[in-house]
Amino acid sequence: MRQYHMFSAKRMGWEQSYDYYPFPTDKYTKEEALSHFTPVKKETLKNNNRWYEYTAYEYQGETYYEIIYDGIYDEDNLISRGFTKRELDQI
Repeated sequence: MRQYHMFSAKRMGWEQSYDYYPFPTDKYTKEEALSHFTPVKKETLKNNNRWYEYTAYEYQGETYYEIIYDGIYDEDNLISRGFTKRELDQI
């Protein structure tokens, strides 16, 4: 059974919304998979009218506030979480 490095990517904004990205362990190391999330410098204006720099991450045209490594998951576990076999086979 195939295994995957699983990453949670927290979307920008106030709501706690995440996208989930699996990377096959037979194709990528954890570090190689993580390198797909490109760090970008951003700024935010706080209530005190000062700008603060922070690091966001971009992947597949989306910008994320945080990337979390969730560990290694079996294919069956990902299918039970809503991924399809076809989606996983195309990675």
